[in-house]
Amino acid sequence: MARSRSSYSREFKDAIVTKIVNRGGLGIAEVCAREGVRTSTASRWLKRDTVGAMKTKPTSKTWSPREKLQAVSETFSTSETDTGLYLRKEGLHSQQVDEWRSQALASLEPAPRRTAAKDVRDERIKDLEREVLRKDKALAEASALLILQKKVNLIWGDEDQK
Repeated sequence: MARSRSSYSREFKDAIVTKIVNRGGLGIAEVCAREGVRTSTASRWLKRDTVGAMKTKPTSKTWSPREKLQAVSETFSTSETDTGLYLRKEGLHSQQVDEWRSQALASLEPAPRRTAAKDVRDERIKDLEREVLRKDKALAEASALLILQKKVNLIWGDEDQK
């Protein structure tokens, strides 16, 4: 079942790693059995390719909006394998990129329209303000008439006293 070759080409190793990464519902042992490679050998190749692609020291970097958009655009239409390699290289989790993608798409949504209820309240407020202004003017006019009446009575006297 296993090959007797002691040396495999780089292309062959990469092909096996790609098949393992994209194995779907198959187990690693099944993929290795189909390809005639020992599981321990394939695991070593897989470890070399995935661990070697990761940053040696993950940092808790604060990503700027521009960097987030760059990460979303770089992973948007790539294959699962390439996306995984990119995420490991950058020290990211797929959930982070998914969240950034959702935020970017949400920001492109049109702004919600004003509701009819708010328009009705705005009209009611304007009507009440106009009514208060009209009543203030009427009160000022009535007050002015009373003051004028008092002055007339002081100058010419009260007609009721005669």
